[in-house]
Amino acid sequence: MTEVHLYLRALRERFPTWAFLHAPFADRWFALHGRRTTLTAATAQELAAHITRLQTRPRPAGPRPR
Repeated sequence: MTEVHLYLRALRERFPTWAFLHAPFADRWFALHGRRTTLTAATAQELAAHITRLQTRPRPAGPRPR
């Protein structure tokens, strides 16, 4: 397996509710969660850090303002 495949496998195991892809020509990593959340990063490690920060943020108690 290539290094990209290993990183993709590790991300999918660590964050099973997210979808991941790597665009080799753009040299970007993408993470998708639901219909509204898309994250991009230059490396798989950076992407994992973004997701971790996003998941540790407290959610608002009430409905979101429009």
